[in-house]
Amino acid sequence: MGLRNPSILWLALMLSFSSAINCLDITKTLEQYPEFSTFNKYLTETKLVEQINGAKAVTVLAIDNKDIASLSGKSLDAVKTVIGTHVVTEFYDEKKLVEAVGSHAELATLSTASGLASKIYVGLINEGEVAFSSAVQGATFDAKLVRTVTTQPDTVSVLQVTQPIVKVAESSTPVTPNGVEKEVPTSSIVAESPKSIGAEAPAPSSSSRTTFGFVGAVLAFASVFVSL
Repeated sequence: MGLRNPSILWLALMLSFSSAINCLDITKTLEQYPEFSTFNKYLTETKLVEQINGAKAVTVLAIDNKDIASLSGKSLDAVKTVIGTHVVTEFYDEKKLVEAVGSHAELATLSTASGLASKIYVGLINEGEVAFSSAVQGATFDAKLVRTVTTQPDTVSVLQVTQPIVKVAESSTPVTPNGVEKEVPTSSIVAESPKSIGAEAPAPSSSSRTTFGFVGAVLAFASVFVSL
């Protein structure tokens, strides 16, 4: 009986220790690498950090401060769409990435985009460089793997890539040189103005003039005949 309480205490300590080991805090992990401070900030602002920390396994494709500068000034929704494609919902180290190339697998991400736009491909380019692209048709493998930043086997993998996998869509609204949006006409058809009520009547035709002349001549001849 005397050993029971110490046993329970020991079990509780072991469980707490195990939870501490498996608890992921991506913010603290990236804080050890100042070159990813902007990327780390975006994870917090978009609340992607909450999904990452709650995941059992995750791969973060981090971009350094210089290469992520293209997102500066973009809306939070746009940033979340882009950054979301850099969080894969499974564990991938460099070895597993090469295996994914052979299987042509679509890697699911935390992107808020719909359909294939929320998934990415991994491929080999040039002299065997690992690279990533969006899964949408026509996308190119422009984001290249730079290095493994840190990894915890089967739990979290942080890899550095050269640039965002997807780009923020530009506005299609025409803009004048002064930066003012142009108003695009909804239709190029211009309605004709109605004719005025007092418009002139059409002139009589030549056939009408001939008929009136003939009738006039007959009447004149008849009046002469009556006078005789």
